[in-house]
Amino acid sequence: MASNSLRQVPILTLLLVAGLVAFSYVPERVWSDINLKPVRLFSSIQEDTKPSPPLSFAKKTPSAKTAPKVEESVAVQKKHLPCPNGITCIEDYDSTGQGLRQIMQALSQEAQTKPVRIAFFGDSFIEGDMLCGDFRDTLQALFGGRGVGYVPLTSPVANFRATIRHQFRNFKTYSVLQKQQGSPALGVSGYSFIPEGNNLVNYSTGRPYGASRFDRVRVFYQAKQSSALRYTLGSEPEQADTLVARSALAEHALTAAGNQVRFSFGNNLTLYGLSFEADHGVYVDNFSIRGNSGWGLLGVSESMYQQFNSLQHYKLVILQYGLNVIQPNTTQLGWYVPKMMAAIERIKKGFPEASILVIGVSDRSMRQADSYVSFPSIPYLIEAQREMSRKTGVTFWNLWEAMGGEGSMVKYVNAGLANKDYTHLKYAGGRKIARLLAKALLFEKKKYDQNLTTEPAAVRTVAQRSGSDLTRQTTVSQHRDLRNQRDPAGRKPESVF
Repeated sequence: MASNSLRQVPILTLLLVAGLVAFSYVPERVWSDINLKPVRLFSSIQEDTKPSPPLSFAKKTPSAKTAPKVEESVAVQKKHLPCPNGITCIEDYDSTGQGLRQIMQALSQEAQTKPVRIAFFGDSFIEGDMLCGDFRDTLQALFGGRGVGYVPLTSPVANFRATIRHQFRNFKTYSVLQKQQGSPALGVSGYSFIPEGNNLVNYSTGRPYGASRFDRVRVFYQAKQSSALRYTLGSEPEQADTLVARSALAEHALTAAGNQVRFSFGNNLTLYGLSFEADHGVYVDNFSIRGNSGWGLLGVSESMYQQFNSLQHYKLVILQYGLNVIQPNTTQLGWYVPKMMAAIERIKKGFPEASILVIGVSDRSMRQADSYVSFPSIPYLIEAQREMSRKTGVTFWNLWEAMGGEGSMVKYVNAGLANKDYTHLKYAGGRKIARLLAKALLFEKKKYDQNLTTEPAAVRTVAQRSGSDLTRQTTVSQHRDLRNQRDPAGRKPESVF
């Protein structure tokens, strides 16, 4: 006869509560590549013990002895153009103070006669061509161009992306985030694709979003043997073509002006994506991977970056990461910084003709009591990203500051610019940030055109970096150097440089 199981309920309840309490003491980061969401069993009644989140991260202005040599370079002897109100200016840590010279030169001298390409690497913040699409549209309106640039063969957000419509079937997908035994070499996007039997992929322009037409399509591939290609442009009859055998990365260009094209591929082929474009103007290639902390850049070989660059000749590489790095109280970043700096160095070697721009993490909010507040850890990561930029000699743009700093994600959500996960943008929010980024870039072009120097970021104060926003200057002065602040566990940020 079965015993009365009701007597076991209190015991099971106690075990459950004990387990939850035990979980609340598990650190957020158990192993180097695994983040755990913290358990706050009594968050509704606990007093908030964390320090007031630093709204900015004032750094000491280097003294004359410690200031980098760039302060004495020819560049700084030229006239500076101060950062205007309403713009979060790009910080230049290149030793010459001209970290954006390659892209500025290309916009001035090449965009009217040939393609000028920008590679935009990032995480889910830009997937679906969020932000990138409007950034591309703005630059194409100013410098010409028609088409969305790079598009993969398959994508988890194909139905979500508004700038080009995309349907596919029967392709095997490999990714830097899902390593498989015997997988082919991964392409610049972090993906590679193997066509299987009866495969098909269809692209159509995303009117009213994005360009309504493209003039040509380029297919990126690698094949040990020549392989068949069949394509259909709009309502025209299907055409047959051949992808010639190439041991290294190759391209096959099709004059395929229109607004819709459909492909099917043969066997013995590794595909890396397509590019929709015209013969001149600006193209922003969106290389987003959901869940990527930035380390995924190391999953692609330096040789592959160089091969792709030999076909694309990028003039600017943008690196937008951070959302997958931090939890609310992540202040210890020693596990992250060295590997991310290695990734930046690999990008520099892979794209030697390009300027490099690191974009700091965006604002992200969490629920606290009855409201949402910014992650206290965000300024710590931004400071680390700035230091990584300085150490690797590239440029840096503080997205968090451009958004409005602490609490800005809440304002974006309330204004219908971001989703209610308090992390990701809506298209309207992406458009707003795209314009902020374009403004910052165009201000740098104005300085380039007037032969004015990029003010060395290393010798500027936080107030100068922030323009003349008096409110923000006041805020900065109210907070101590971030490096001296302690996290809720009483730890000072790690010295990771």
